[in-house]
Amino acid sequence: MTGRIASEIGTILLALGMAFLVWVAAVREEDPIETRNFLPRIPLRVVDAPPNLVIADRDALPADVQVKIRAPRSVWQTLTLGKIRAWIDLSGYGAGEHTVPVQVEIAESLAVAQEISPPAITVRLEPQATRQIPVTVRLLDSPPPGYFNRPPTTDPISVTVKGSAAAVAQVEQVVAEVRLNSSKETIRPLITLSPRTATGVPVSEVALEPDKSRITVPIEQRFGYKDVSVKANVVGHPAPGYWVSSISVDPTTVTLVGGPSVLGDITGFVETAPVDINGATADVTRRVPLNLPPGASLVVDESQAAENGRSVQVTIGIAALTGGRTVPVGLTVQGVRQDLTWSAAPEVVDVILSGPLPLLQSLKSDDIAVVVDVFGLAPGVHRIQPEVIHPDGVDVTSLVPDTIEITLAPRREPTPTPTLTPSP
Repeated sequence: MTGRIASEIGTILLALGMAFLVWVAAVREEDPIETRNFLPRIPLRVVDAPPNLVIADRDALPADVQVKIRAPRSVWQTLTLGKIRAWIDLSGYGAGEHTVPVQVEIAESLAVAQEISPPAITVRLEPQATRQIPVTVRLLDSPPPGYFNRPPTTDPISVTVKGSAAAVAQVEQVVAEVRLNSSKETIRPLITLSPRTATGVPVSEVALEPDKSRITVPIEQRFGYKDVSVKANVVGHPAPGYWVSSISVDPTTVTLVGGPSVLGDITGFVETAPVDINGATADVTRRVPLNLPPGASLVVDESQAAENGRSVQVTIGIAALTGGRTVPVGLTVQGVRQDLTWSAAPEVVDVILSGPLPLLQSLKSDDIAVVVDVFGLAPGVHRIQPEVIHPDGVDVTSLVPDTIEITLAPRREPTPTPTLTPSP
């Protein structure tokens, strides 16, 4: 009886085993196992580097590895780069050369890494070295004519160079390259620093702390030079039915050179030679010289052509009369500190407006304001582009000139008048 029961149990187990094998074969036929290289290659990370040790020739380490994976076809269809990671673990290694195995982890239980290429990485660990090296500023261009730069300053003035002793020894300078880009004011860019050899070759196997520096390059105007606005001297009138829709000058600001007394008499702007628009029915563009006082001359950039360097280009827009008006407006200066006084050159500007004729004809002088904001400015001479406040329905097409010279000076306290006490 017992033998019969054991025989039946064996038969049942054999049947179950055969059924399992049939099921596995069916599953494999429906979702076959595939083995192939995963593409793209897997980025290789370095983890747990020992403290006070650095990898020598880190740039020589492979950036990625090739992994051959065995997985069902259904898993391959959802397998992405984000589910696979490869790394070498340097924990426990000391100084010297080591062969470190590459480890791979796949976030799919049915996927197996069968082959890794390369399977191991040779790594040489060296003691970390550090040096303090001052930041060297290299200016890649020069200030515009009439300006000069004072010696740059850096913040911080030096940085720490870290890396292997051999790599750190190559670094002889830490360079900040700065472009002035024709700036006429002090610049303060934040520059990424570059470690270099004595001959200027970059050293890539070191790190900088910090890796950026705030560079300050003071830029000042030379004595005997002055920046002024350019105002177009337009004469004549367009043909009947046309109006001056805009006036532009290129450049809008020029630099003059001359004696202090000559430049002192120039109140913030100079005019061009007359540009005649009499009878014009289309835009008028002329290159004309400036009307400069005796003893003053125009500073010309060497890169400018000789025939264009001592003149400016004036463009007067001429449009059919659909509504235009030129309104002279006095300046409104706001934000002046109580201990300062101000003066402006010029004090009146021409505002060229366009819009419906009835609205333009009904405009009053109080309807338009030209505001110069000097809030927060210190005593001195400032060149400011004003803001035009105007009614809705009209547009400002031009402001002549478009830059105002504002002079802020300390307010002088009145001298007290002595009080006379009558004698008894």
